Amino acid sequence: MRWLALVFALLVAVPVHAQVAAGPSTAMTPAPEDRAKQWLGLVDDKNYSESYNQMGAEARDRIAVGPWTQKVNVVREPLGAMAARTIKAVKLTKTLPAMRDGQYAIVQFDSSFAHKSAAVESVTLTSEKGGWSVIGYFIN
Repeated sequence: MRWLALVFALLVAVPVHAQVAAGPSTAMTPAPEDRAKQWLGLVDDKNYSESYNQMGAEARDRIAVGPWTQKVNVVREPLGAMAARTIKAVKLTKTLPAMRDGQYAIVQFDSSFAHKSAAVESVTLTSEKGGWSVIGYFIN
């Protein structure tokens, strides 16, 4: 089942249980968890093209809009409508595997959908132009 192991962290896998070192907090707004929720709202509404447009430059450099929208649709469609989403964890780090050093956040949500009652969504963000930009998304 494809949706059980969705990894399109834009060709850079970011496992749900990644061991990351906590970095300093940031004053960027919105907070990474708020930015992740905003972006997930686009995916929930099936506005995949706009979710792509709002991703960070690193992400858009790794995948084109067509393949992105196709992958998201294939994975999210079987799950059905979003039922509930609560923050599970927010981790800040300066390093991620296969990425240049920077400021990153991994925001995890306990989520449920119409056709999958329990899932963990992980949204990876990077500091970009004074704000947080999504660069990865994973559902387990």
